[in-house]
Amino acid sequence: FFFLPSSETTRMGDIEAVKAEANALYSEAKFEEAISKYTEALKLMPELDPDDDDAIEALNGKPEGKLRAVLLANRAQCLLQIGKADPEGVESKAARKCFMRASIDAGLAAEIAPDYAKAQYRKGLSLLGMPETQQRAKEAVQALEAALKCPDATPALTQEVKGVLKYAQERRFDGVDMPENCVVS
Repeated sequence: FFFLPSSETTRMGDIEAVKAEANALYSEAKFEEAISKYTEALKLMPELDPDDDDAIEALNGKPEGKLRAVLLANRAQCLLQIGKADPEGVESKAARKCFMRASIDAGLAAEIAPDYAKAQYRKGLSLLGMPETQQRAKEAVQALEAALKCPDATPALTQEVKGVLKYAQERRFDGVDMPENCVVS
């Protein structure tokens, strides 16, 4: 058994309580409020530099790492929902900004917990929501394929991922048109 010191147990309990509040807000479609709560829960955790590969690797497989990945992936899901529901459409500047922020959160979550299917899935979705490039489509395909290999992928999630993966693969190989002002000599 792995025992946490009592102050650590209390802190983790506080984080779980805030996460539960955020989850409740998400289920009520109060995405902005849920984002605030997920952010609050993340602030209760030790600071993590997203560019510190050693620190990220040190979290891999640890309960605190998984909890951080869940919080980040859930915040990404809220951002995906907001972007998807933008009244100006998914191609609007506001929606693209949501997808970009979701990509940052989901990407870090997938880095911290590479075997967390929802993080990989949300990474793929967020990349598909951003302006289209072959590289993004390729990264989305890789994230979606990684989601399918995760041990925690439920049958329902697997089916959902497979549908999005098919779309991502088609988009990847459709290519992106050359800009008009680009001249190859």
